Amino acid sequence: MKLNNFRGEVWINAHDEIVEAMVEANKTPIDGGYGNDSYTKAANALMQSFFDTPIYTTYTVTGTAANVMAMKSMLDRWSAIVCSEQTHINTYEAGAFEYTLGNKIISEKTADGKLTPQIIADMLLAHKKYKYKPKVITMAQPTEYGTVYTVDEIRAICDYAHANGMYVYVDGARIGNAVVALGTNLKEMLEDTGVDAFSFGGTKAGAMFGEMIVFFREEFNNYLDYMQKQSMQHMSKSKFLGVQLQVILEKELWLRDAEKSNAAAAYLEDKIREKGYEIYYKRETNMVFCVIEPDRFAKLCEKYDMHYWDEFTHVVRIATTHLTTKEEIDELAELL
Repeated sequence: MKLNNFRGEVWINAHDEIVEAMVEANKTPIDGGYGNDSYTKAANALMQSFFDTPIYTTYTVTGTAANVMAMKSMLDRWSAIVCSEQTHINTYEAGAFEYTLGNKIISEKTADGKLTPQIIADMLLAHKKYKYKPKVITMAQPTEYGTVYTVDEIRAICDYAHANGMYVYVDGARIGNAVVALGTNLKEMLEDTGVDAFSFGGTKAGAMFGEMIVFFREEFNNYLDYMQKQSMQHMSKSKFLGVQLQVILEKELWLRDAEKSNAAAAYLEDKIREKGYEIYYKRETNMVFCVIEPDRFAKLCEKYDMHYWDEFTHVVRIATTHLTTKEEIDELAELL
């Protein structure tokens, strides 16, 4: 059986602390369902403590559902989203956004996975002749390439969006890695820059399942319970989702894990450079992209379950987690 050591966070088990908390939660009577239980309320309060602006939250089981649910709340039936071509909602979600909502995605290929106001302006100008109504700019933080938007870059996009009657949504499946990489916090990165909504990833922060969607605008909260039910994300025994996010926030697992996985990736990058391999994208979080020629990559794949990120450039993504050890990285480097 091939090893999954470097495929990312979904290939490791949930935190013991989270599993234990779920077992303990199962020993107490259910005091509310559909997001009205005490555990979910506690998670909401912990998230609210980061911000001055009142927030409105909802929960989903998966990251794809979080992106679709957020867009369902923020879009009109006829409006469109703007994103980088490489953004998760446009690539790895099997057309879930289009299939479920029927709205349009306007995308543009970017060199590092990041949008800029100029890229967005050029993109919209090119589509001006079509009957698209762009309403939400969506961006992943960090991007699919492991790069991060700086606080100033996020602010610039938010300023552009609001000046042009649009909103900004941040896909935060790995948001802890971005916060650690920038040495910032959620308030500075999201509220202070003008972001209108974001997702907070639980799954990649050690949960069995579960994501939180956070809105800074009350209007996106309208009919949210109905949308959640219609989207098949309205959990009756919601405490088992809420308790996971409560533990992640209360014990700062999302930051602790990000510090470890980012540090492991930095060590991995050094080892890859020592072997003379090209680093394709700037490493800023827990993902290292490097060029490995087919003959050497075939040897690597004999031991590890890997695939080319881009078959044409021979770029491979190698991801680390909070469990990745220097010994595991050294073993990988030996095969290089």
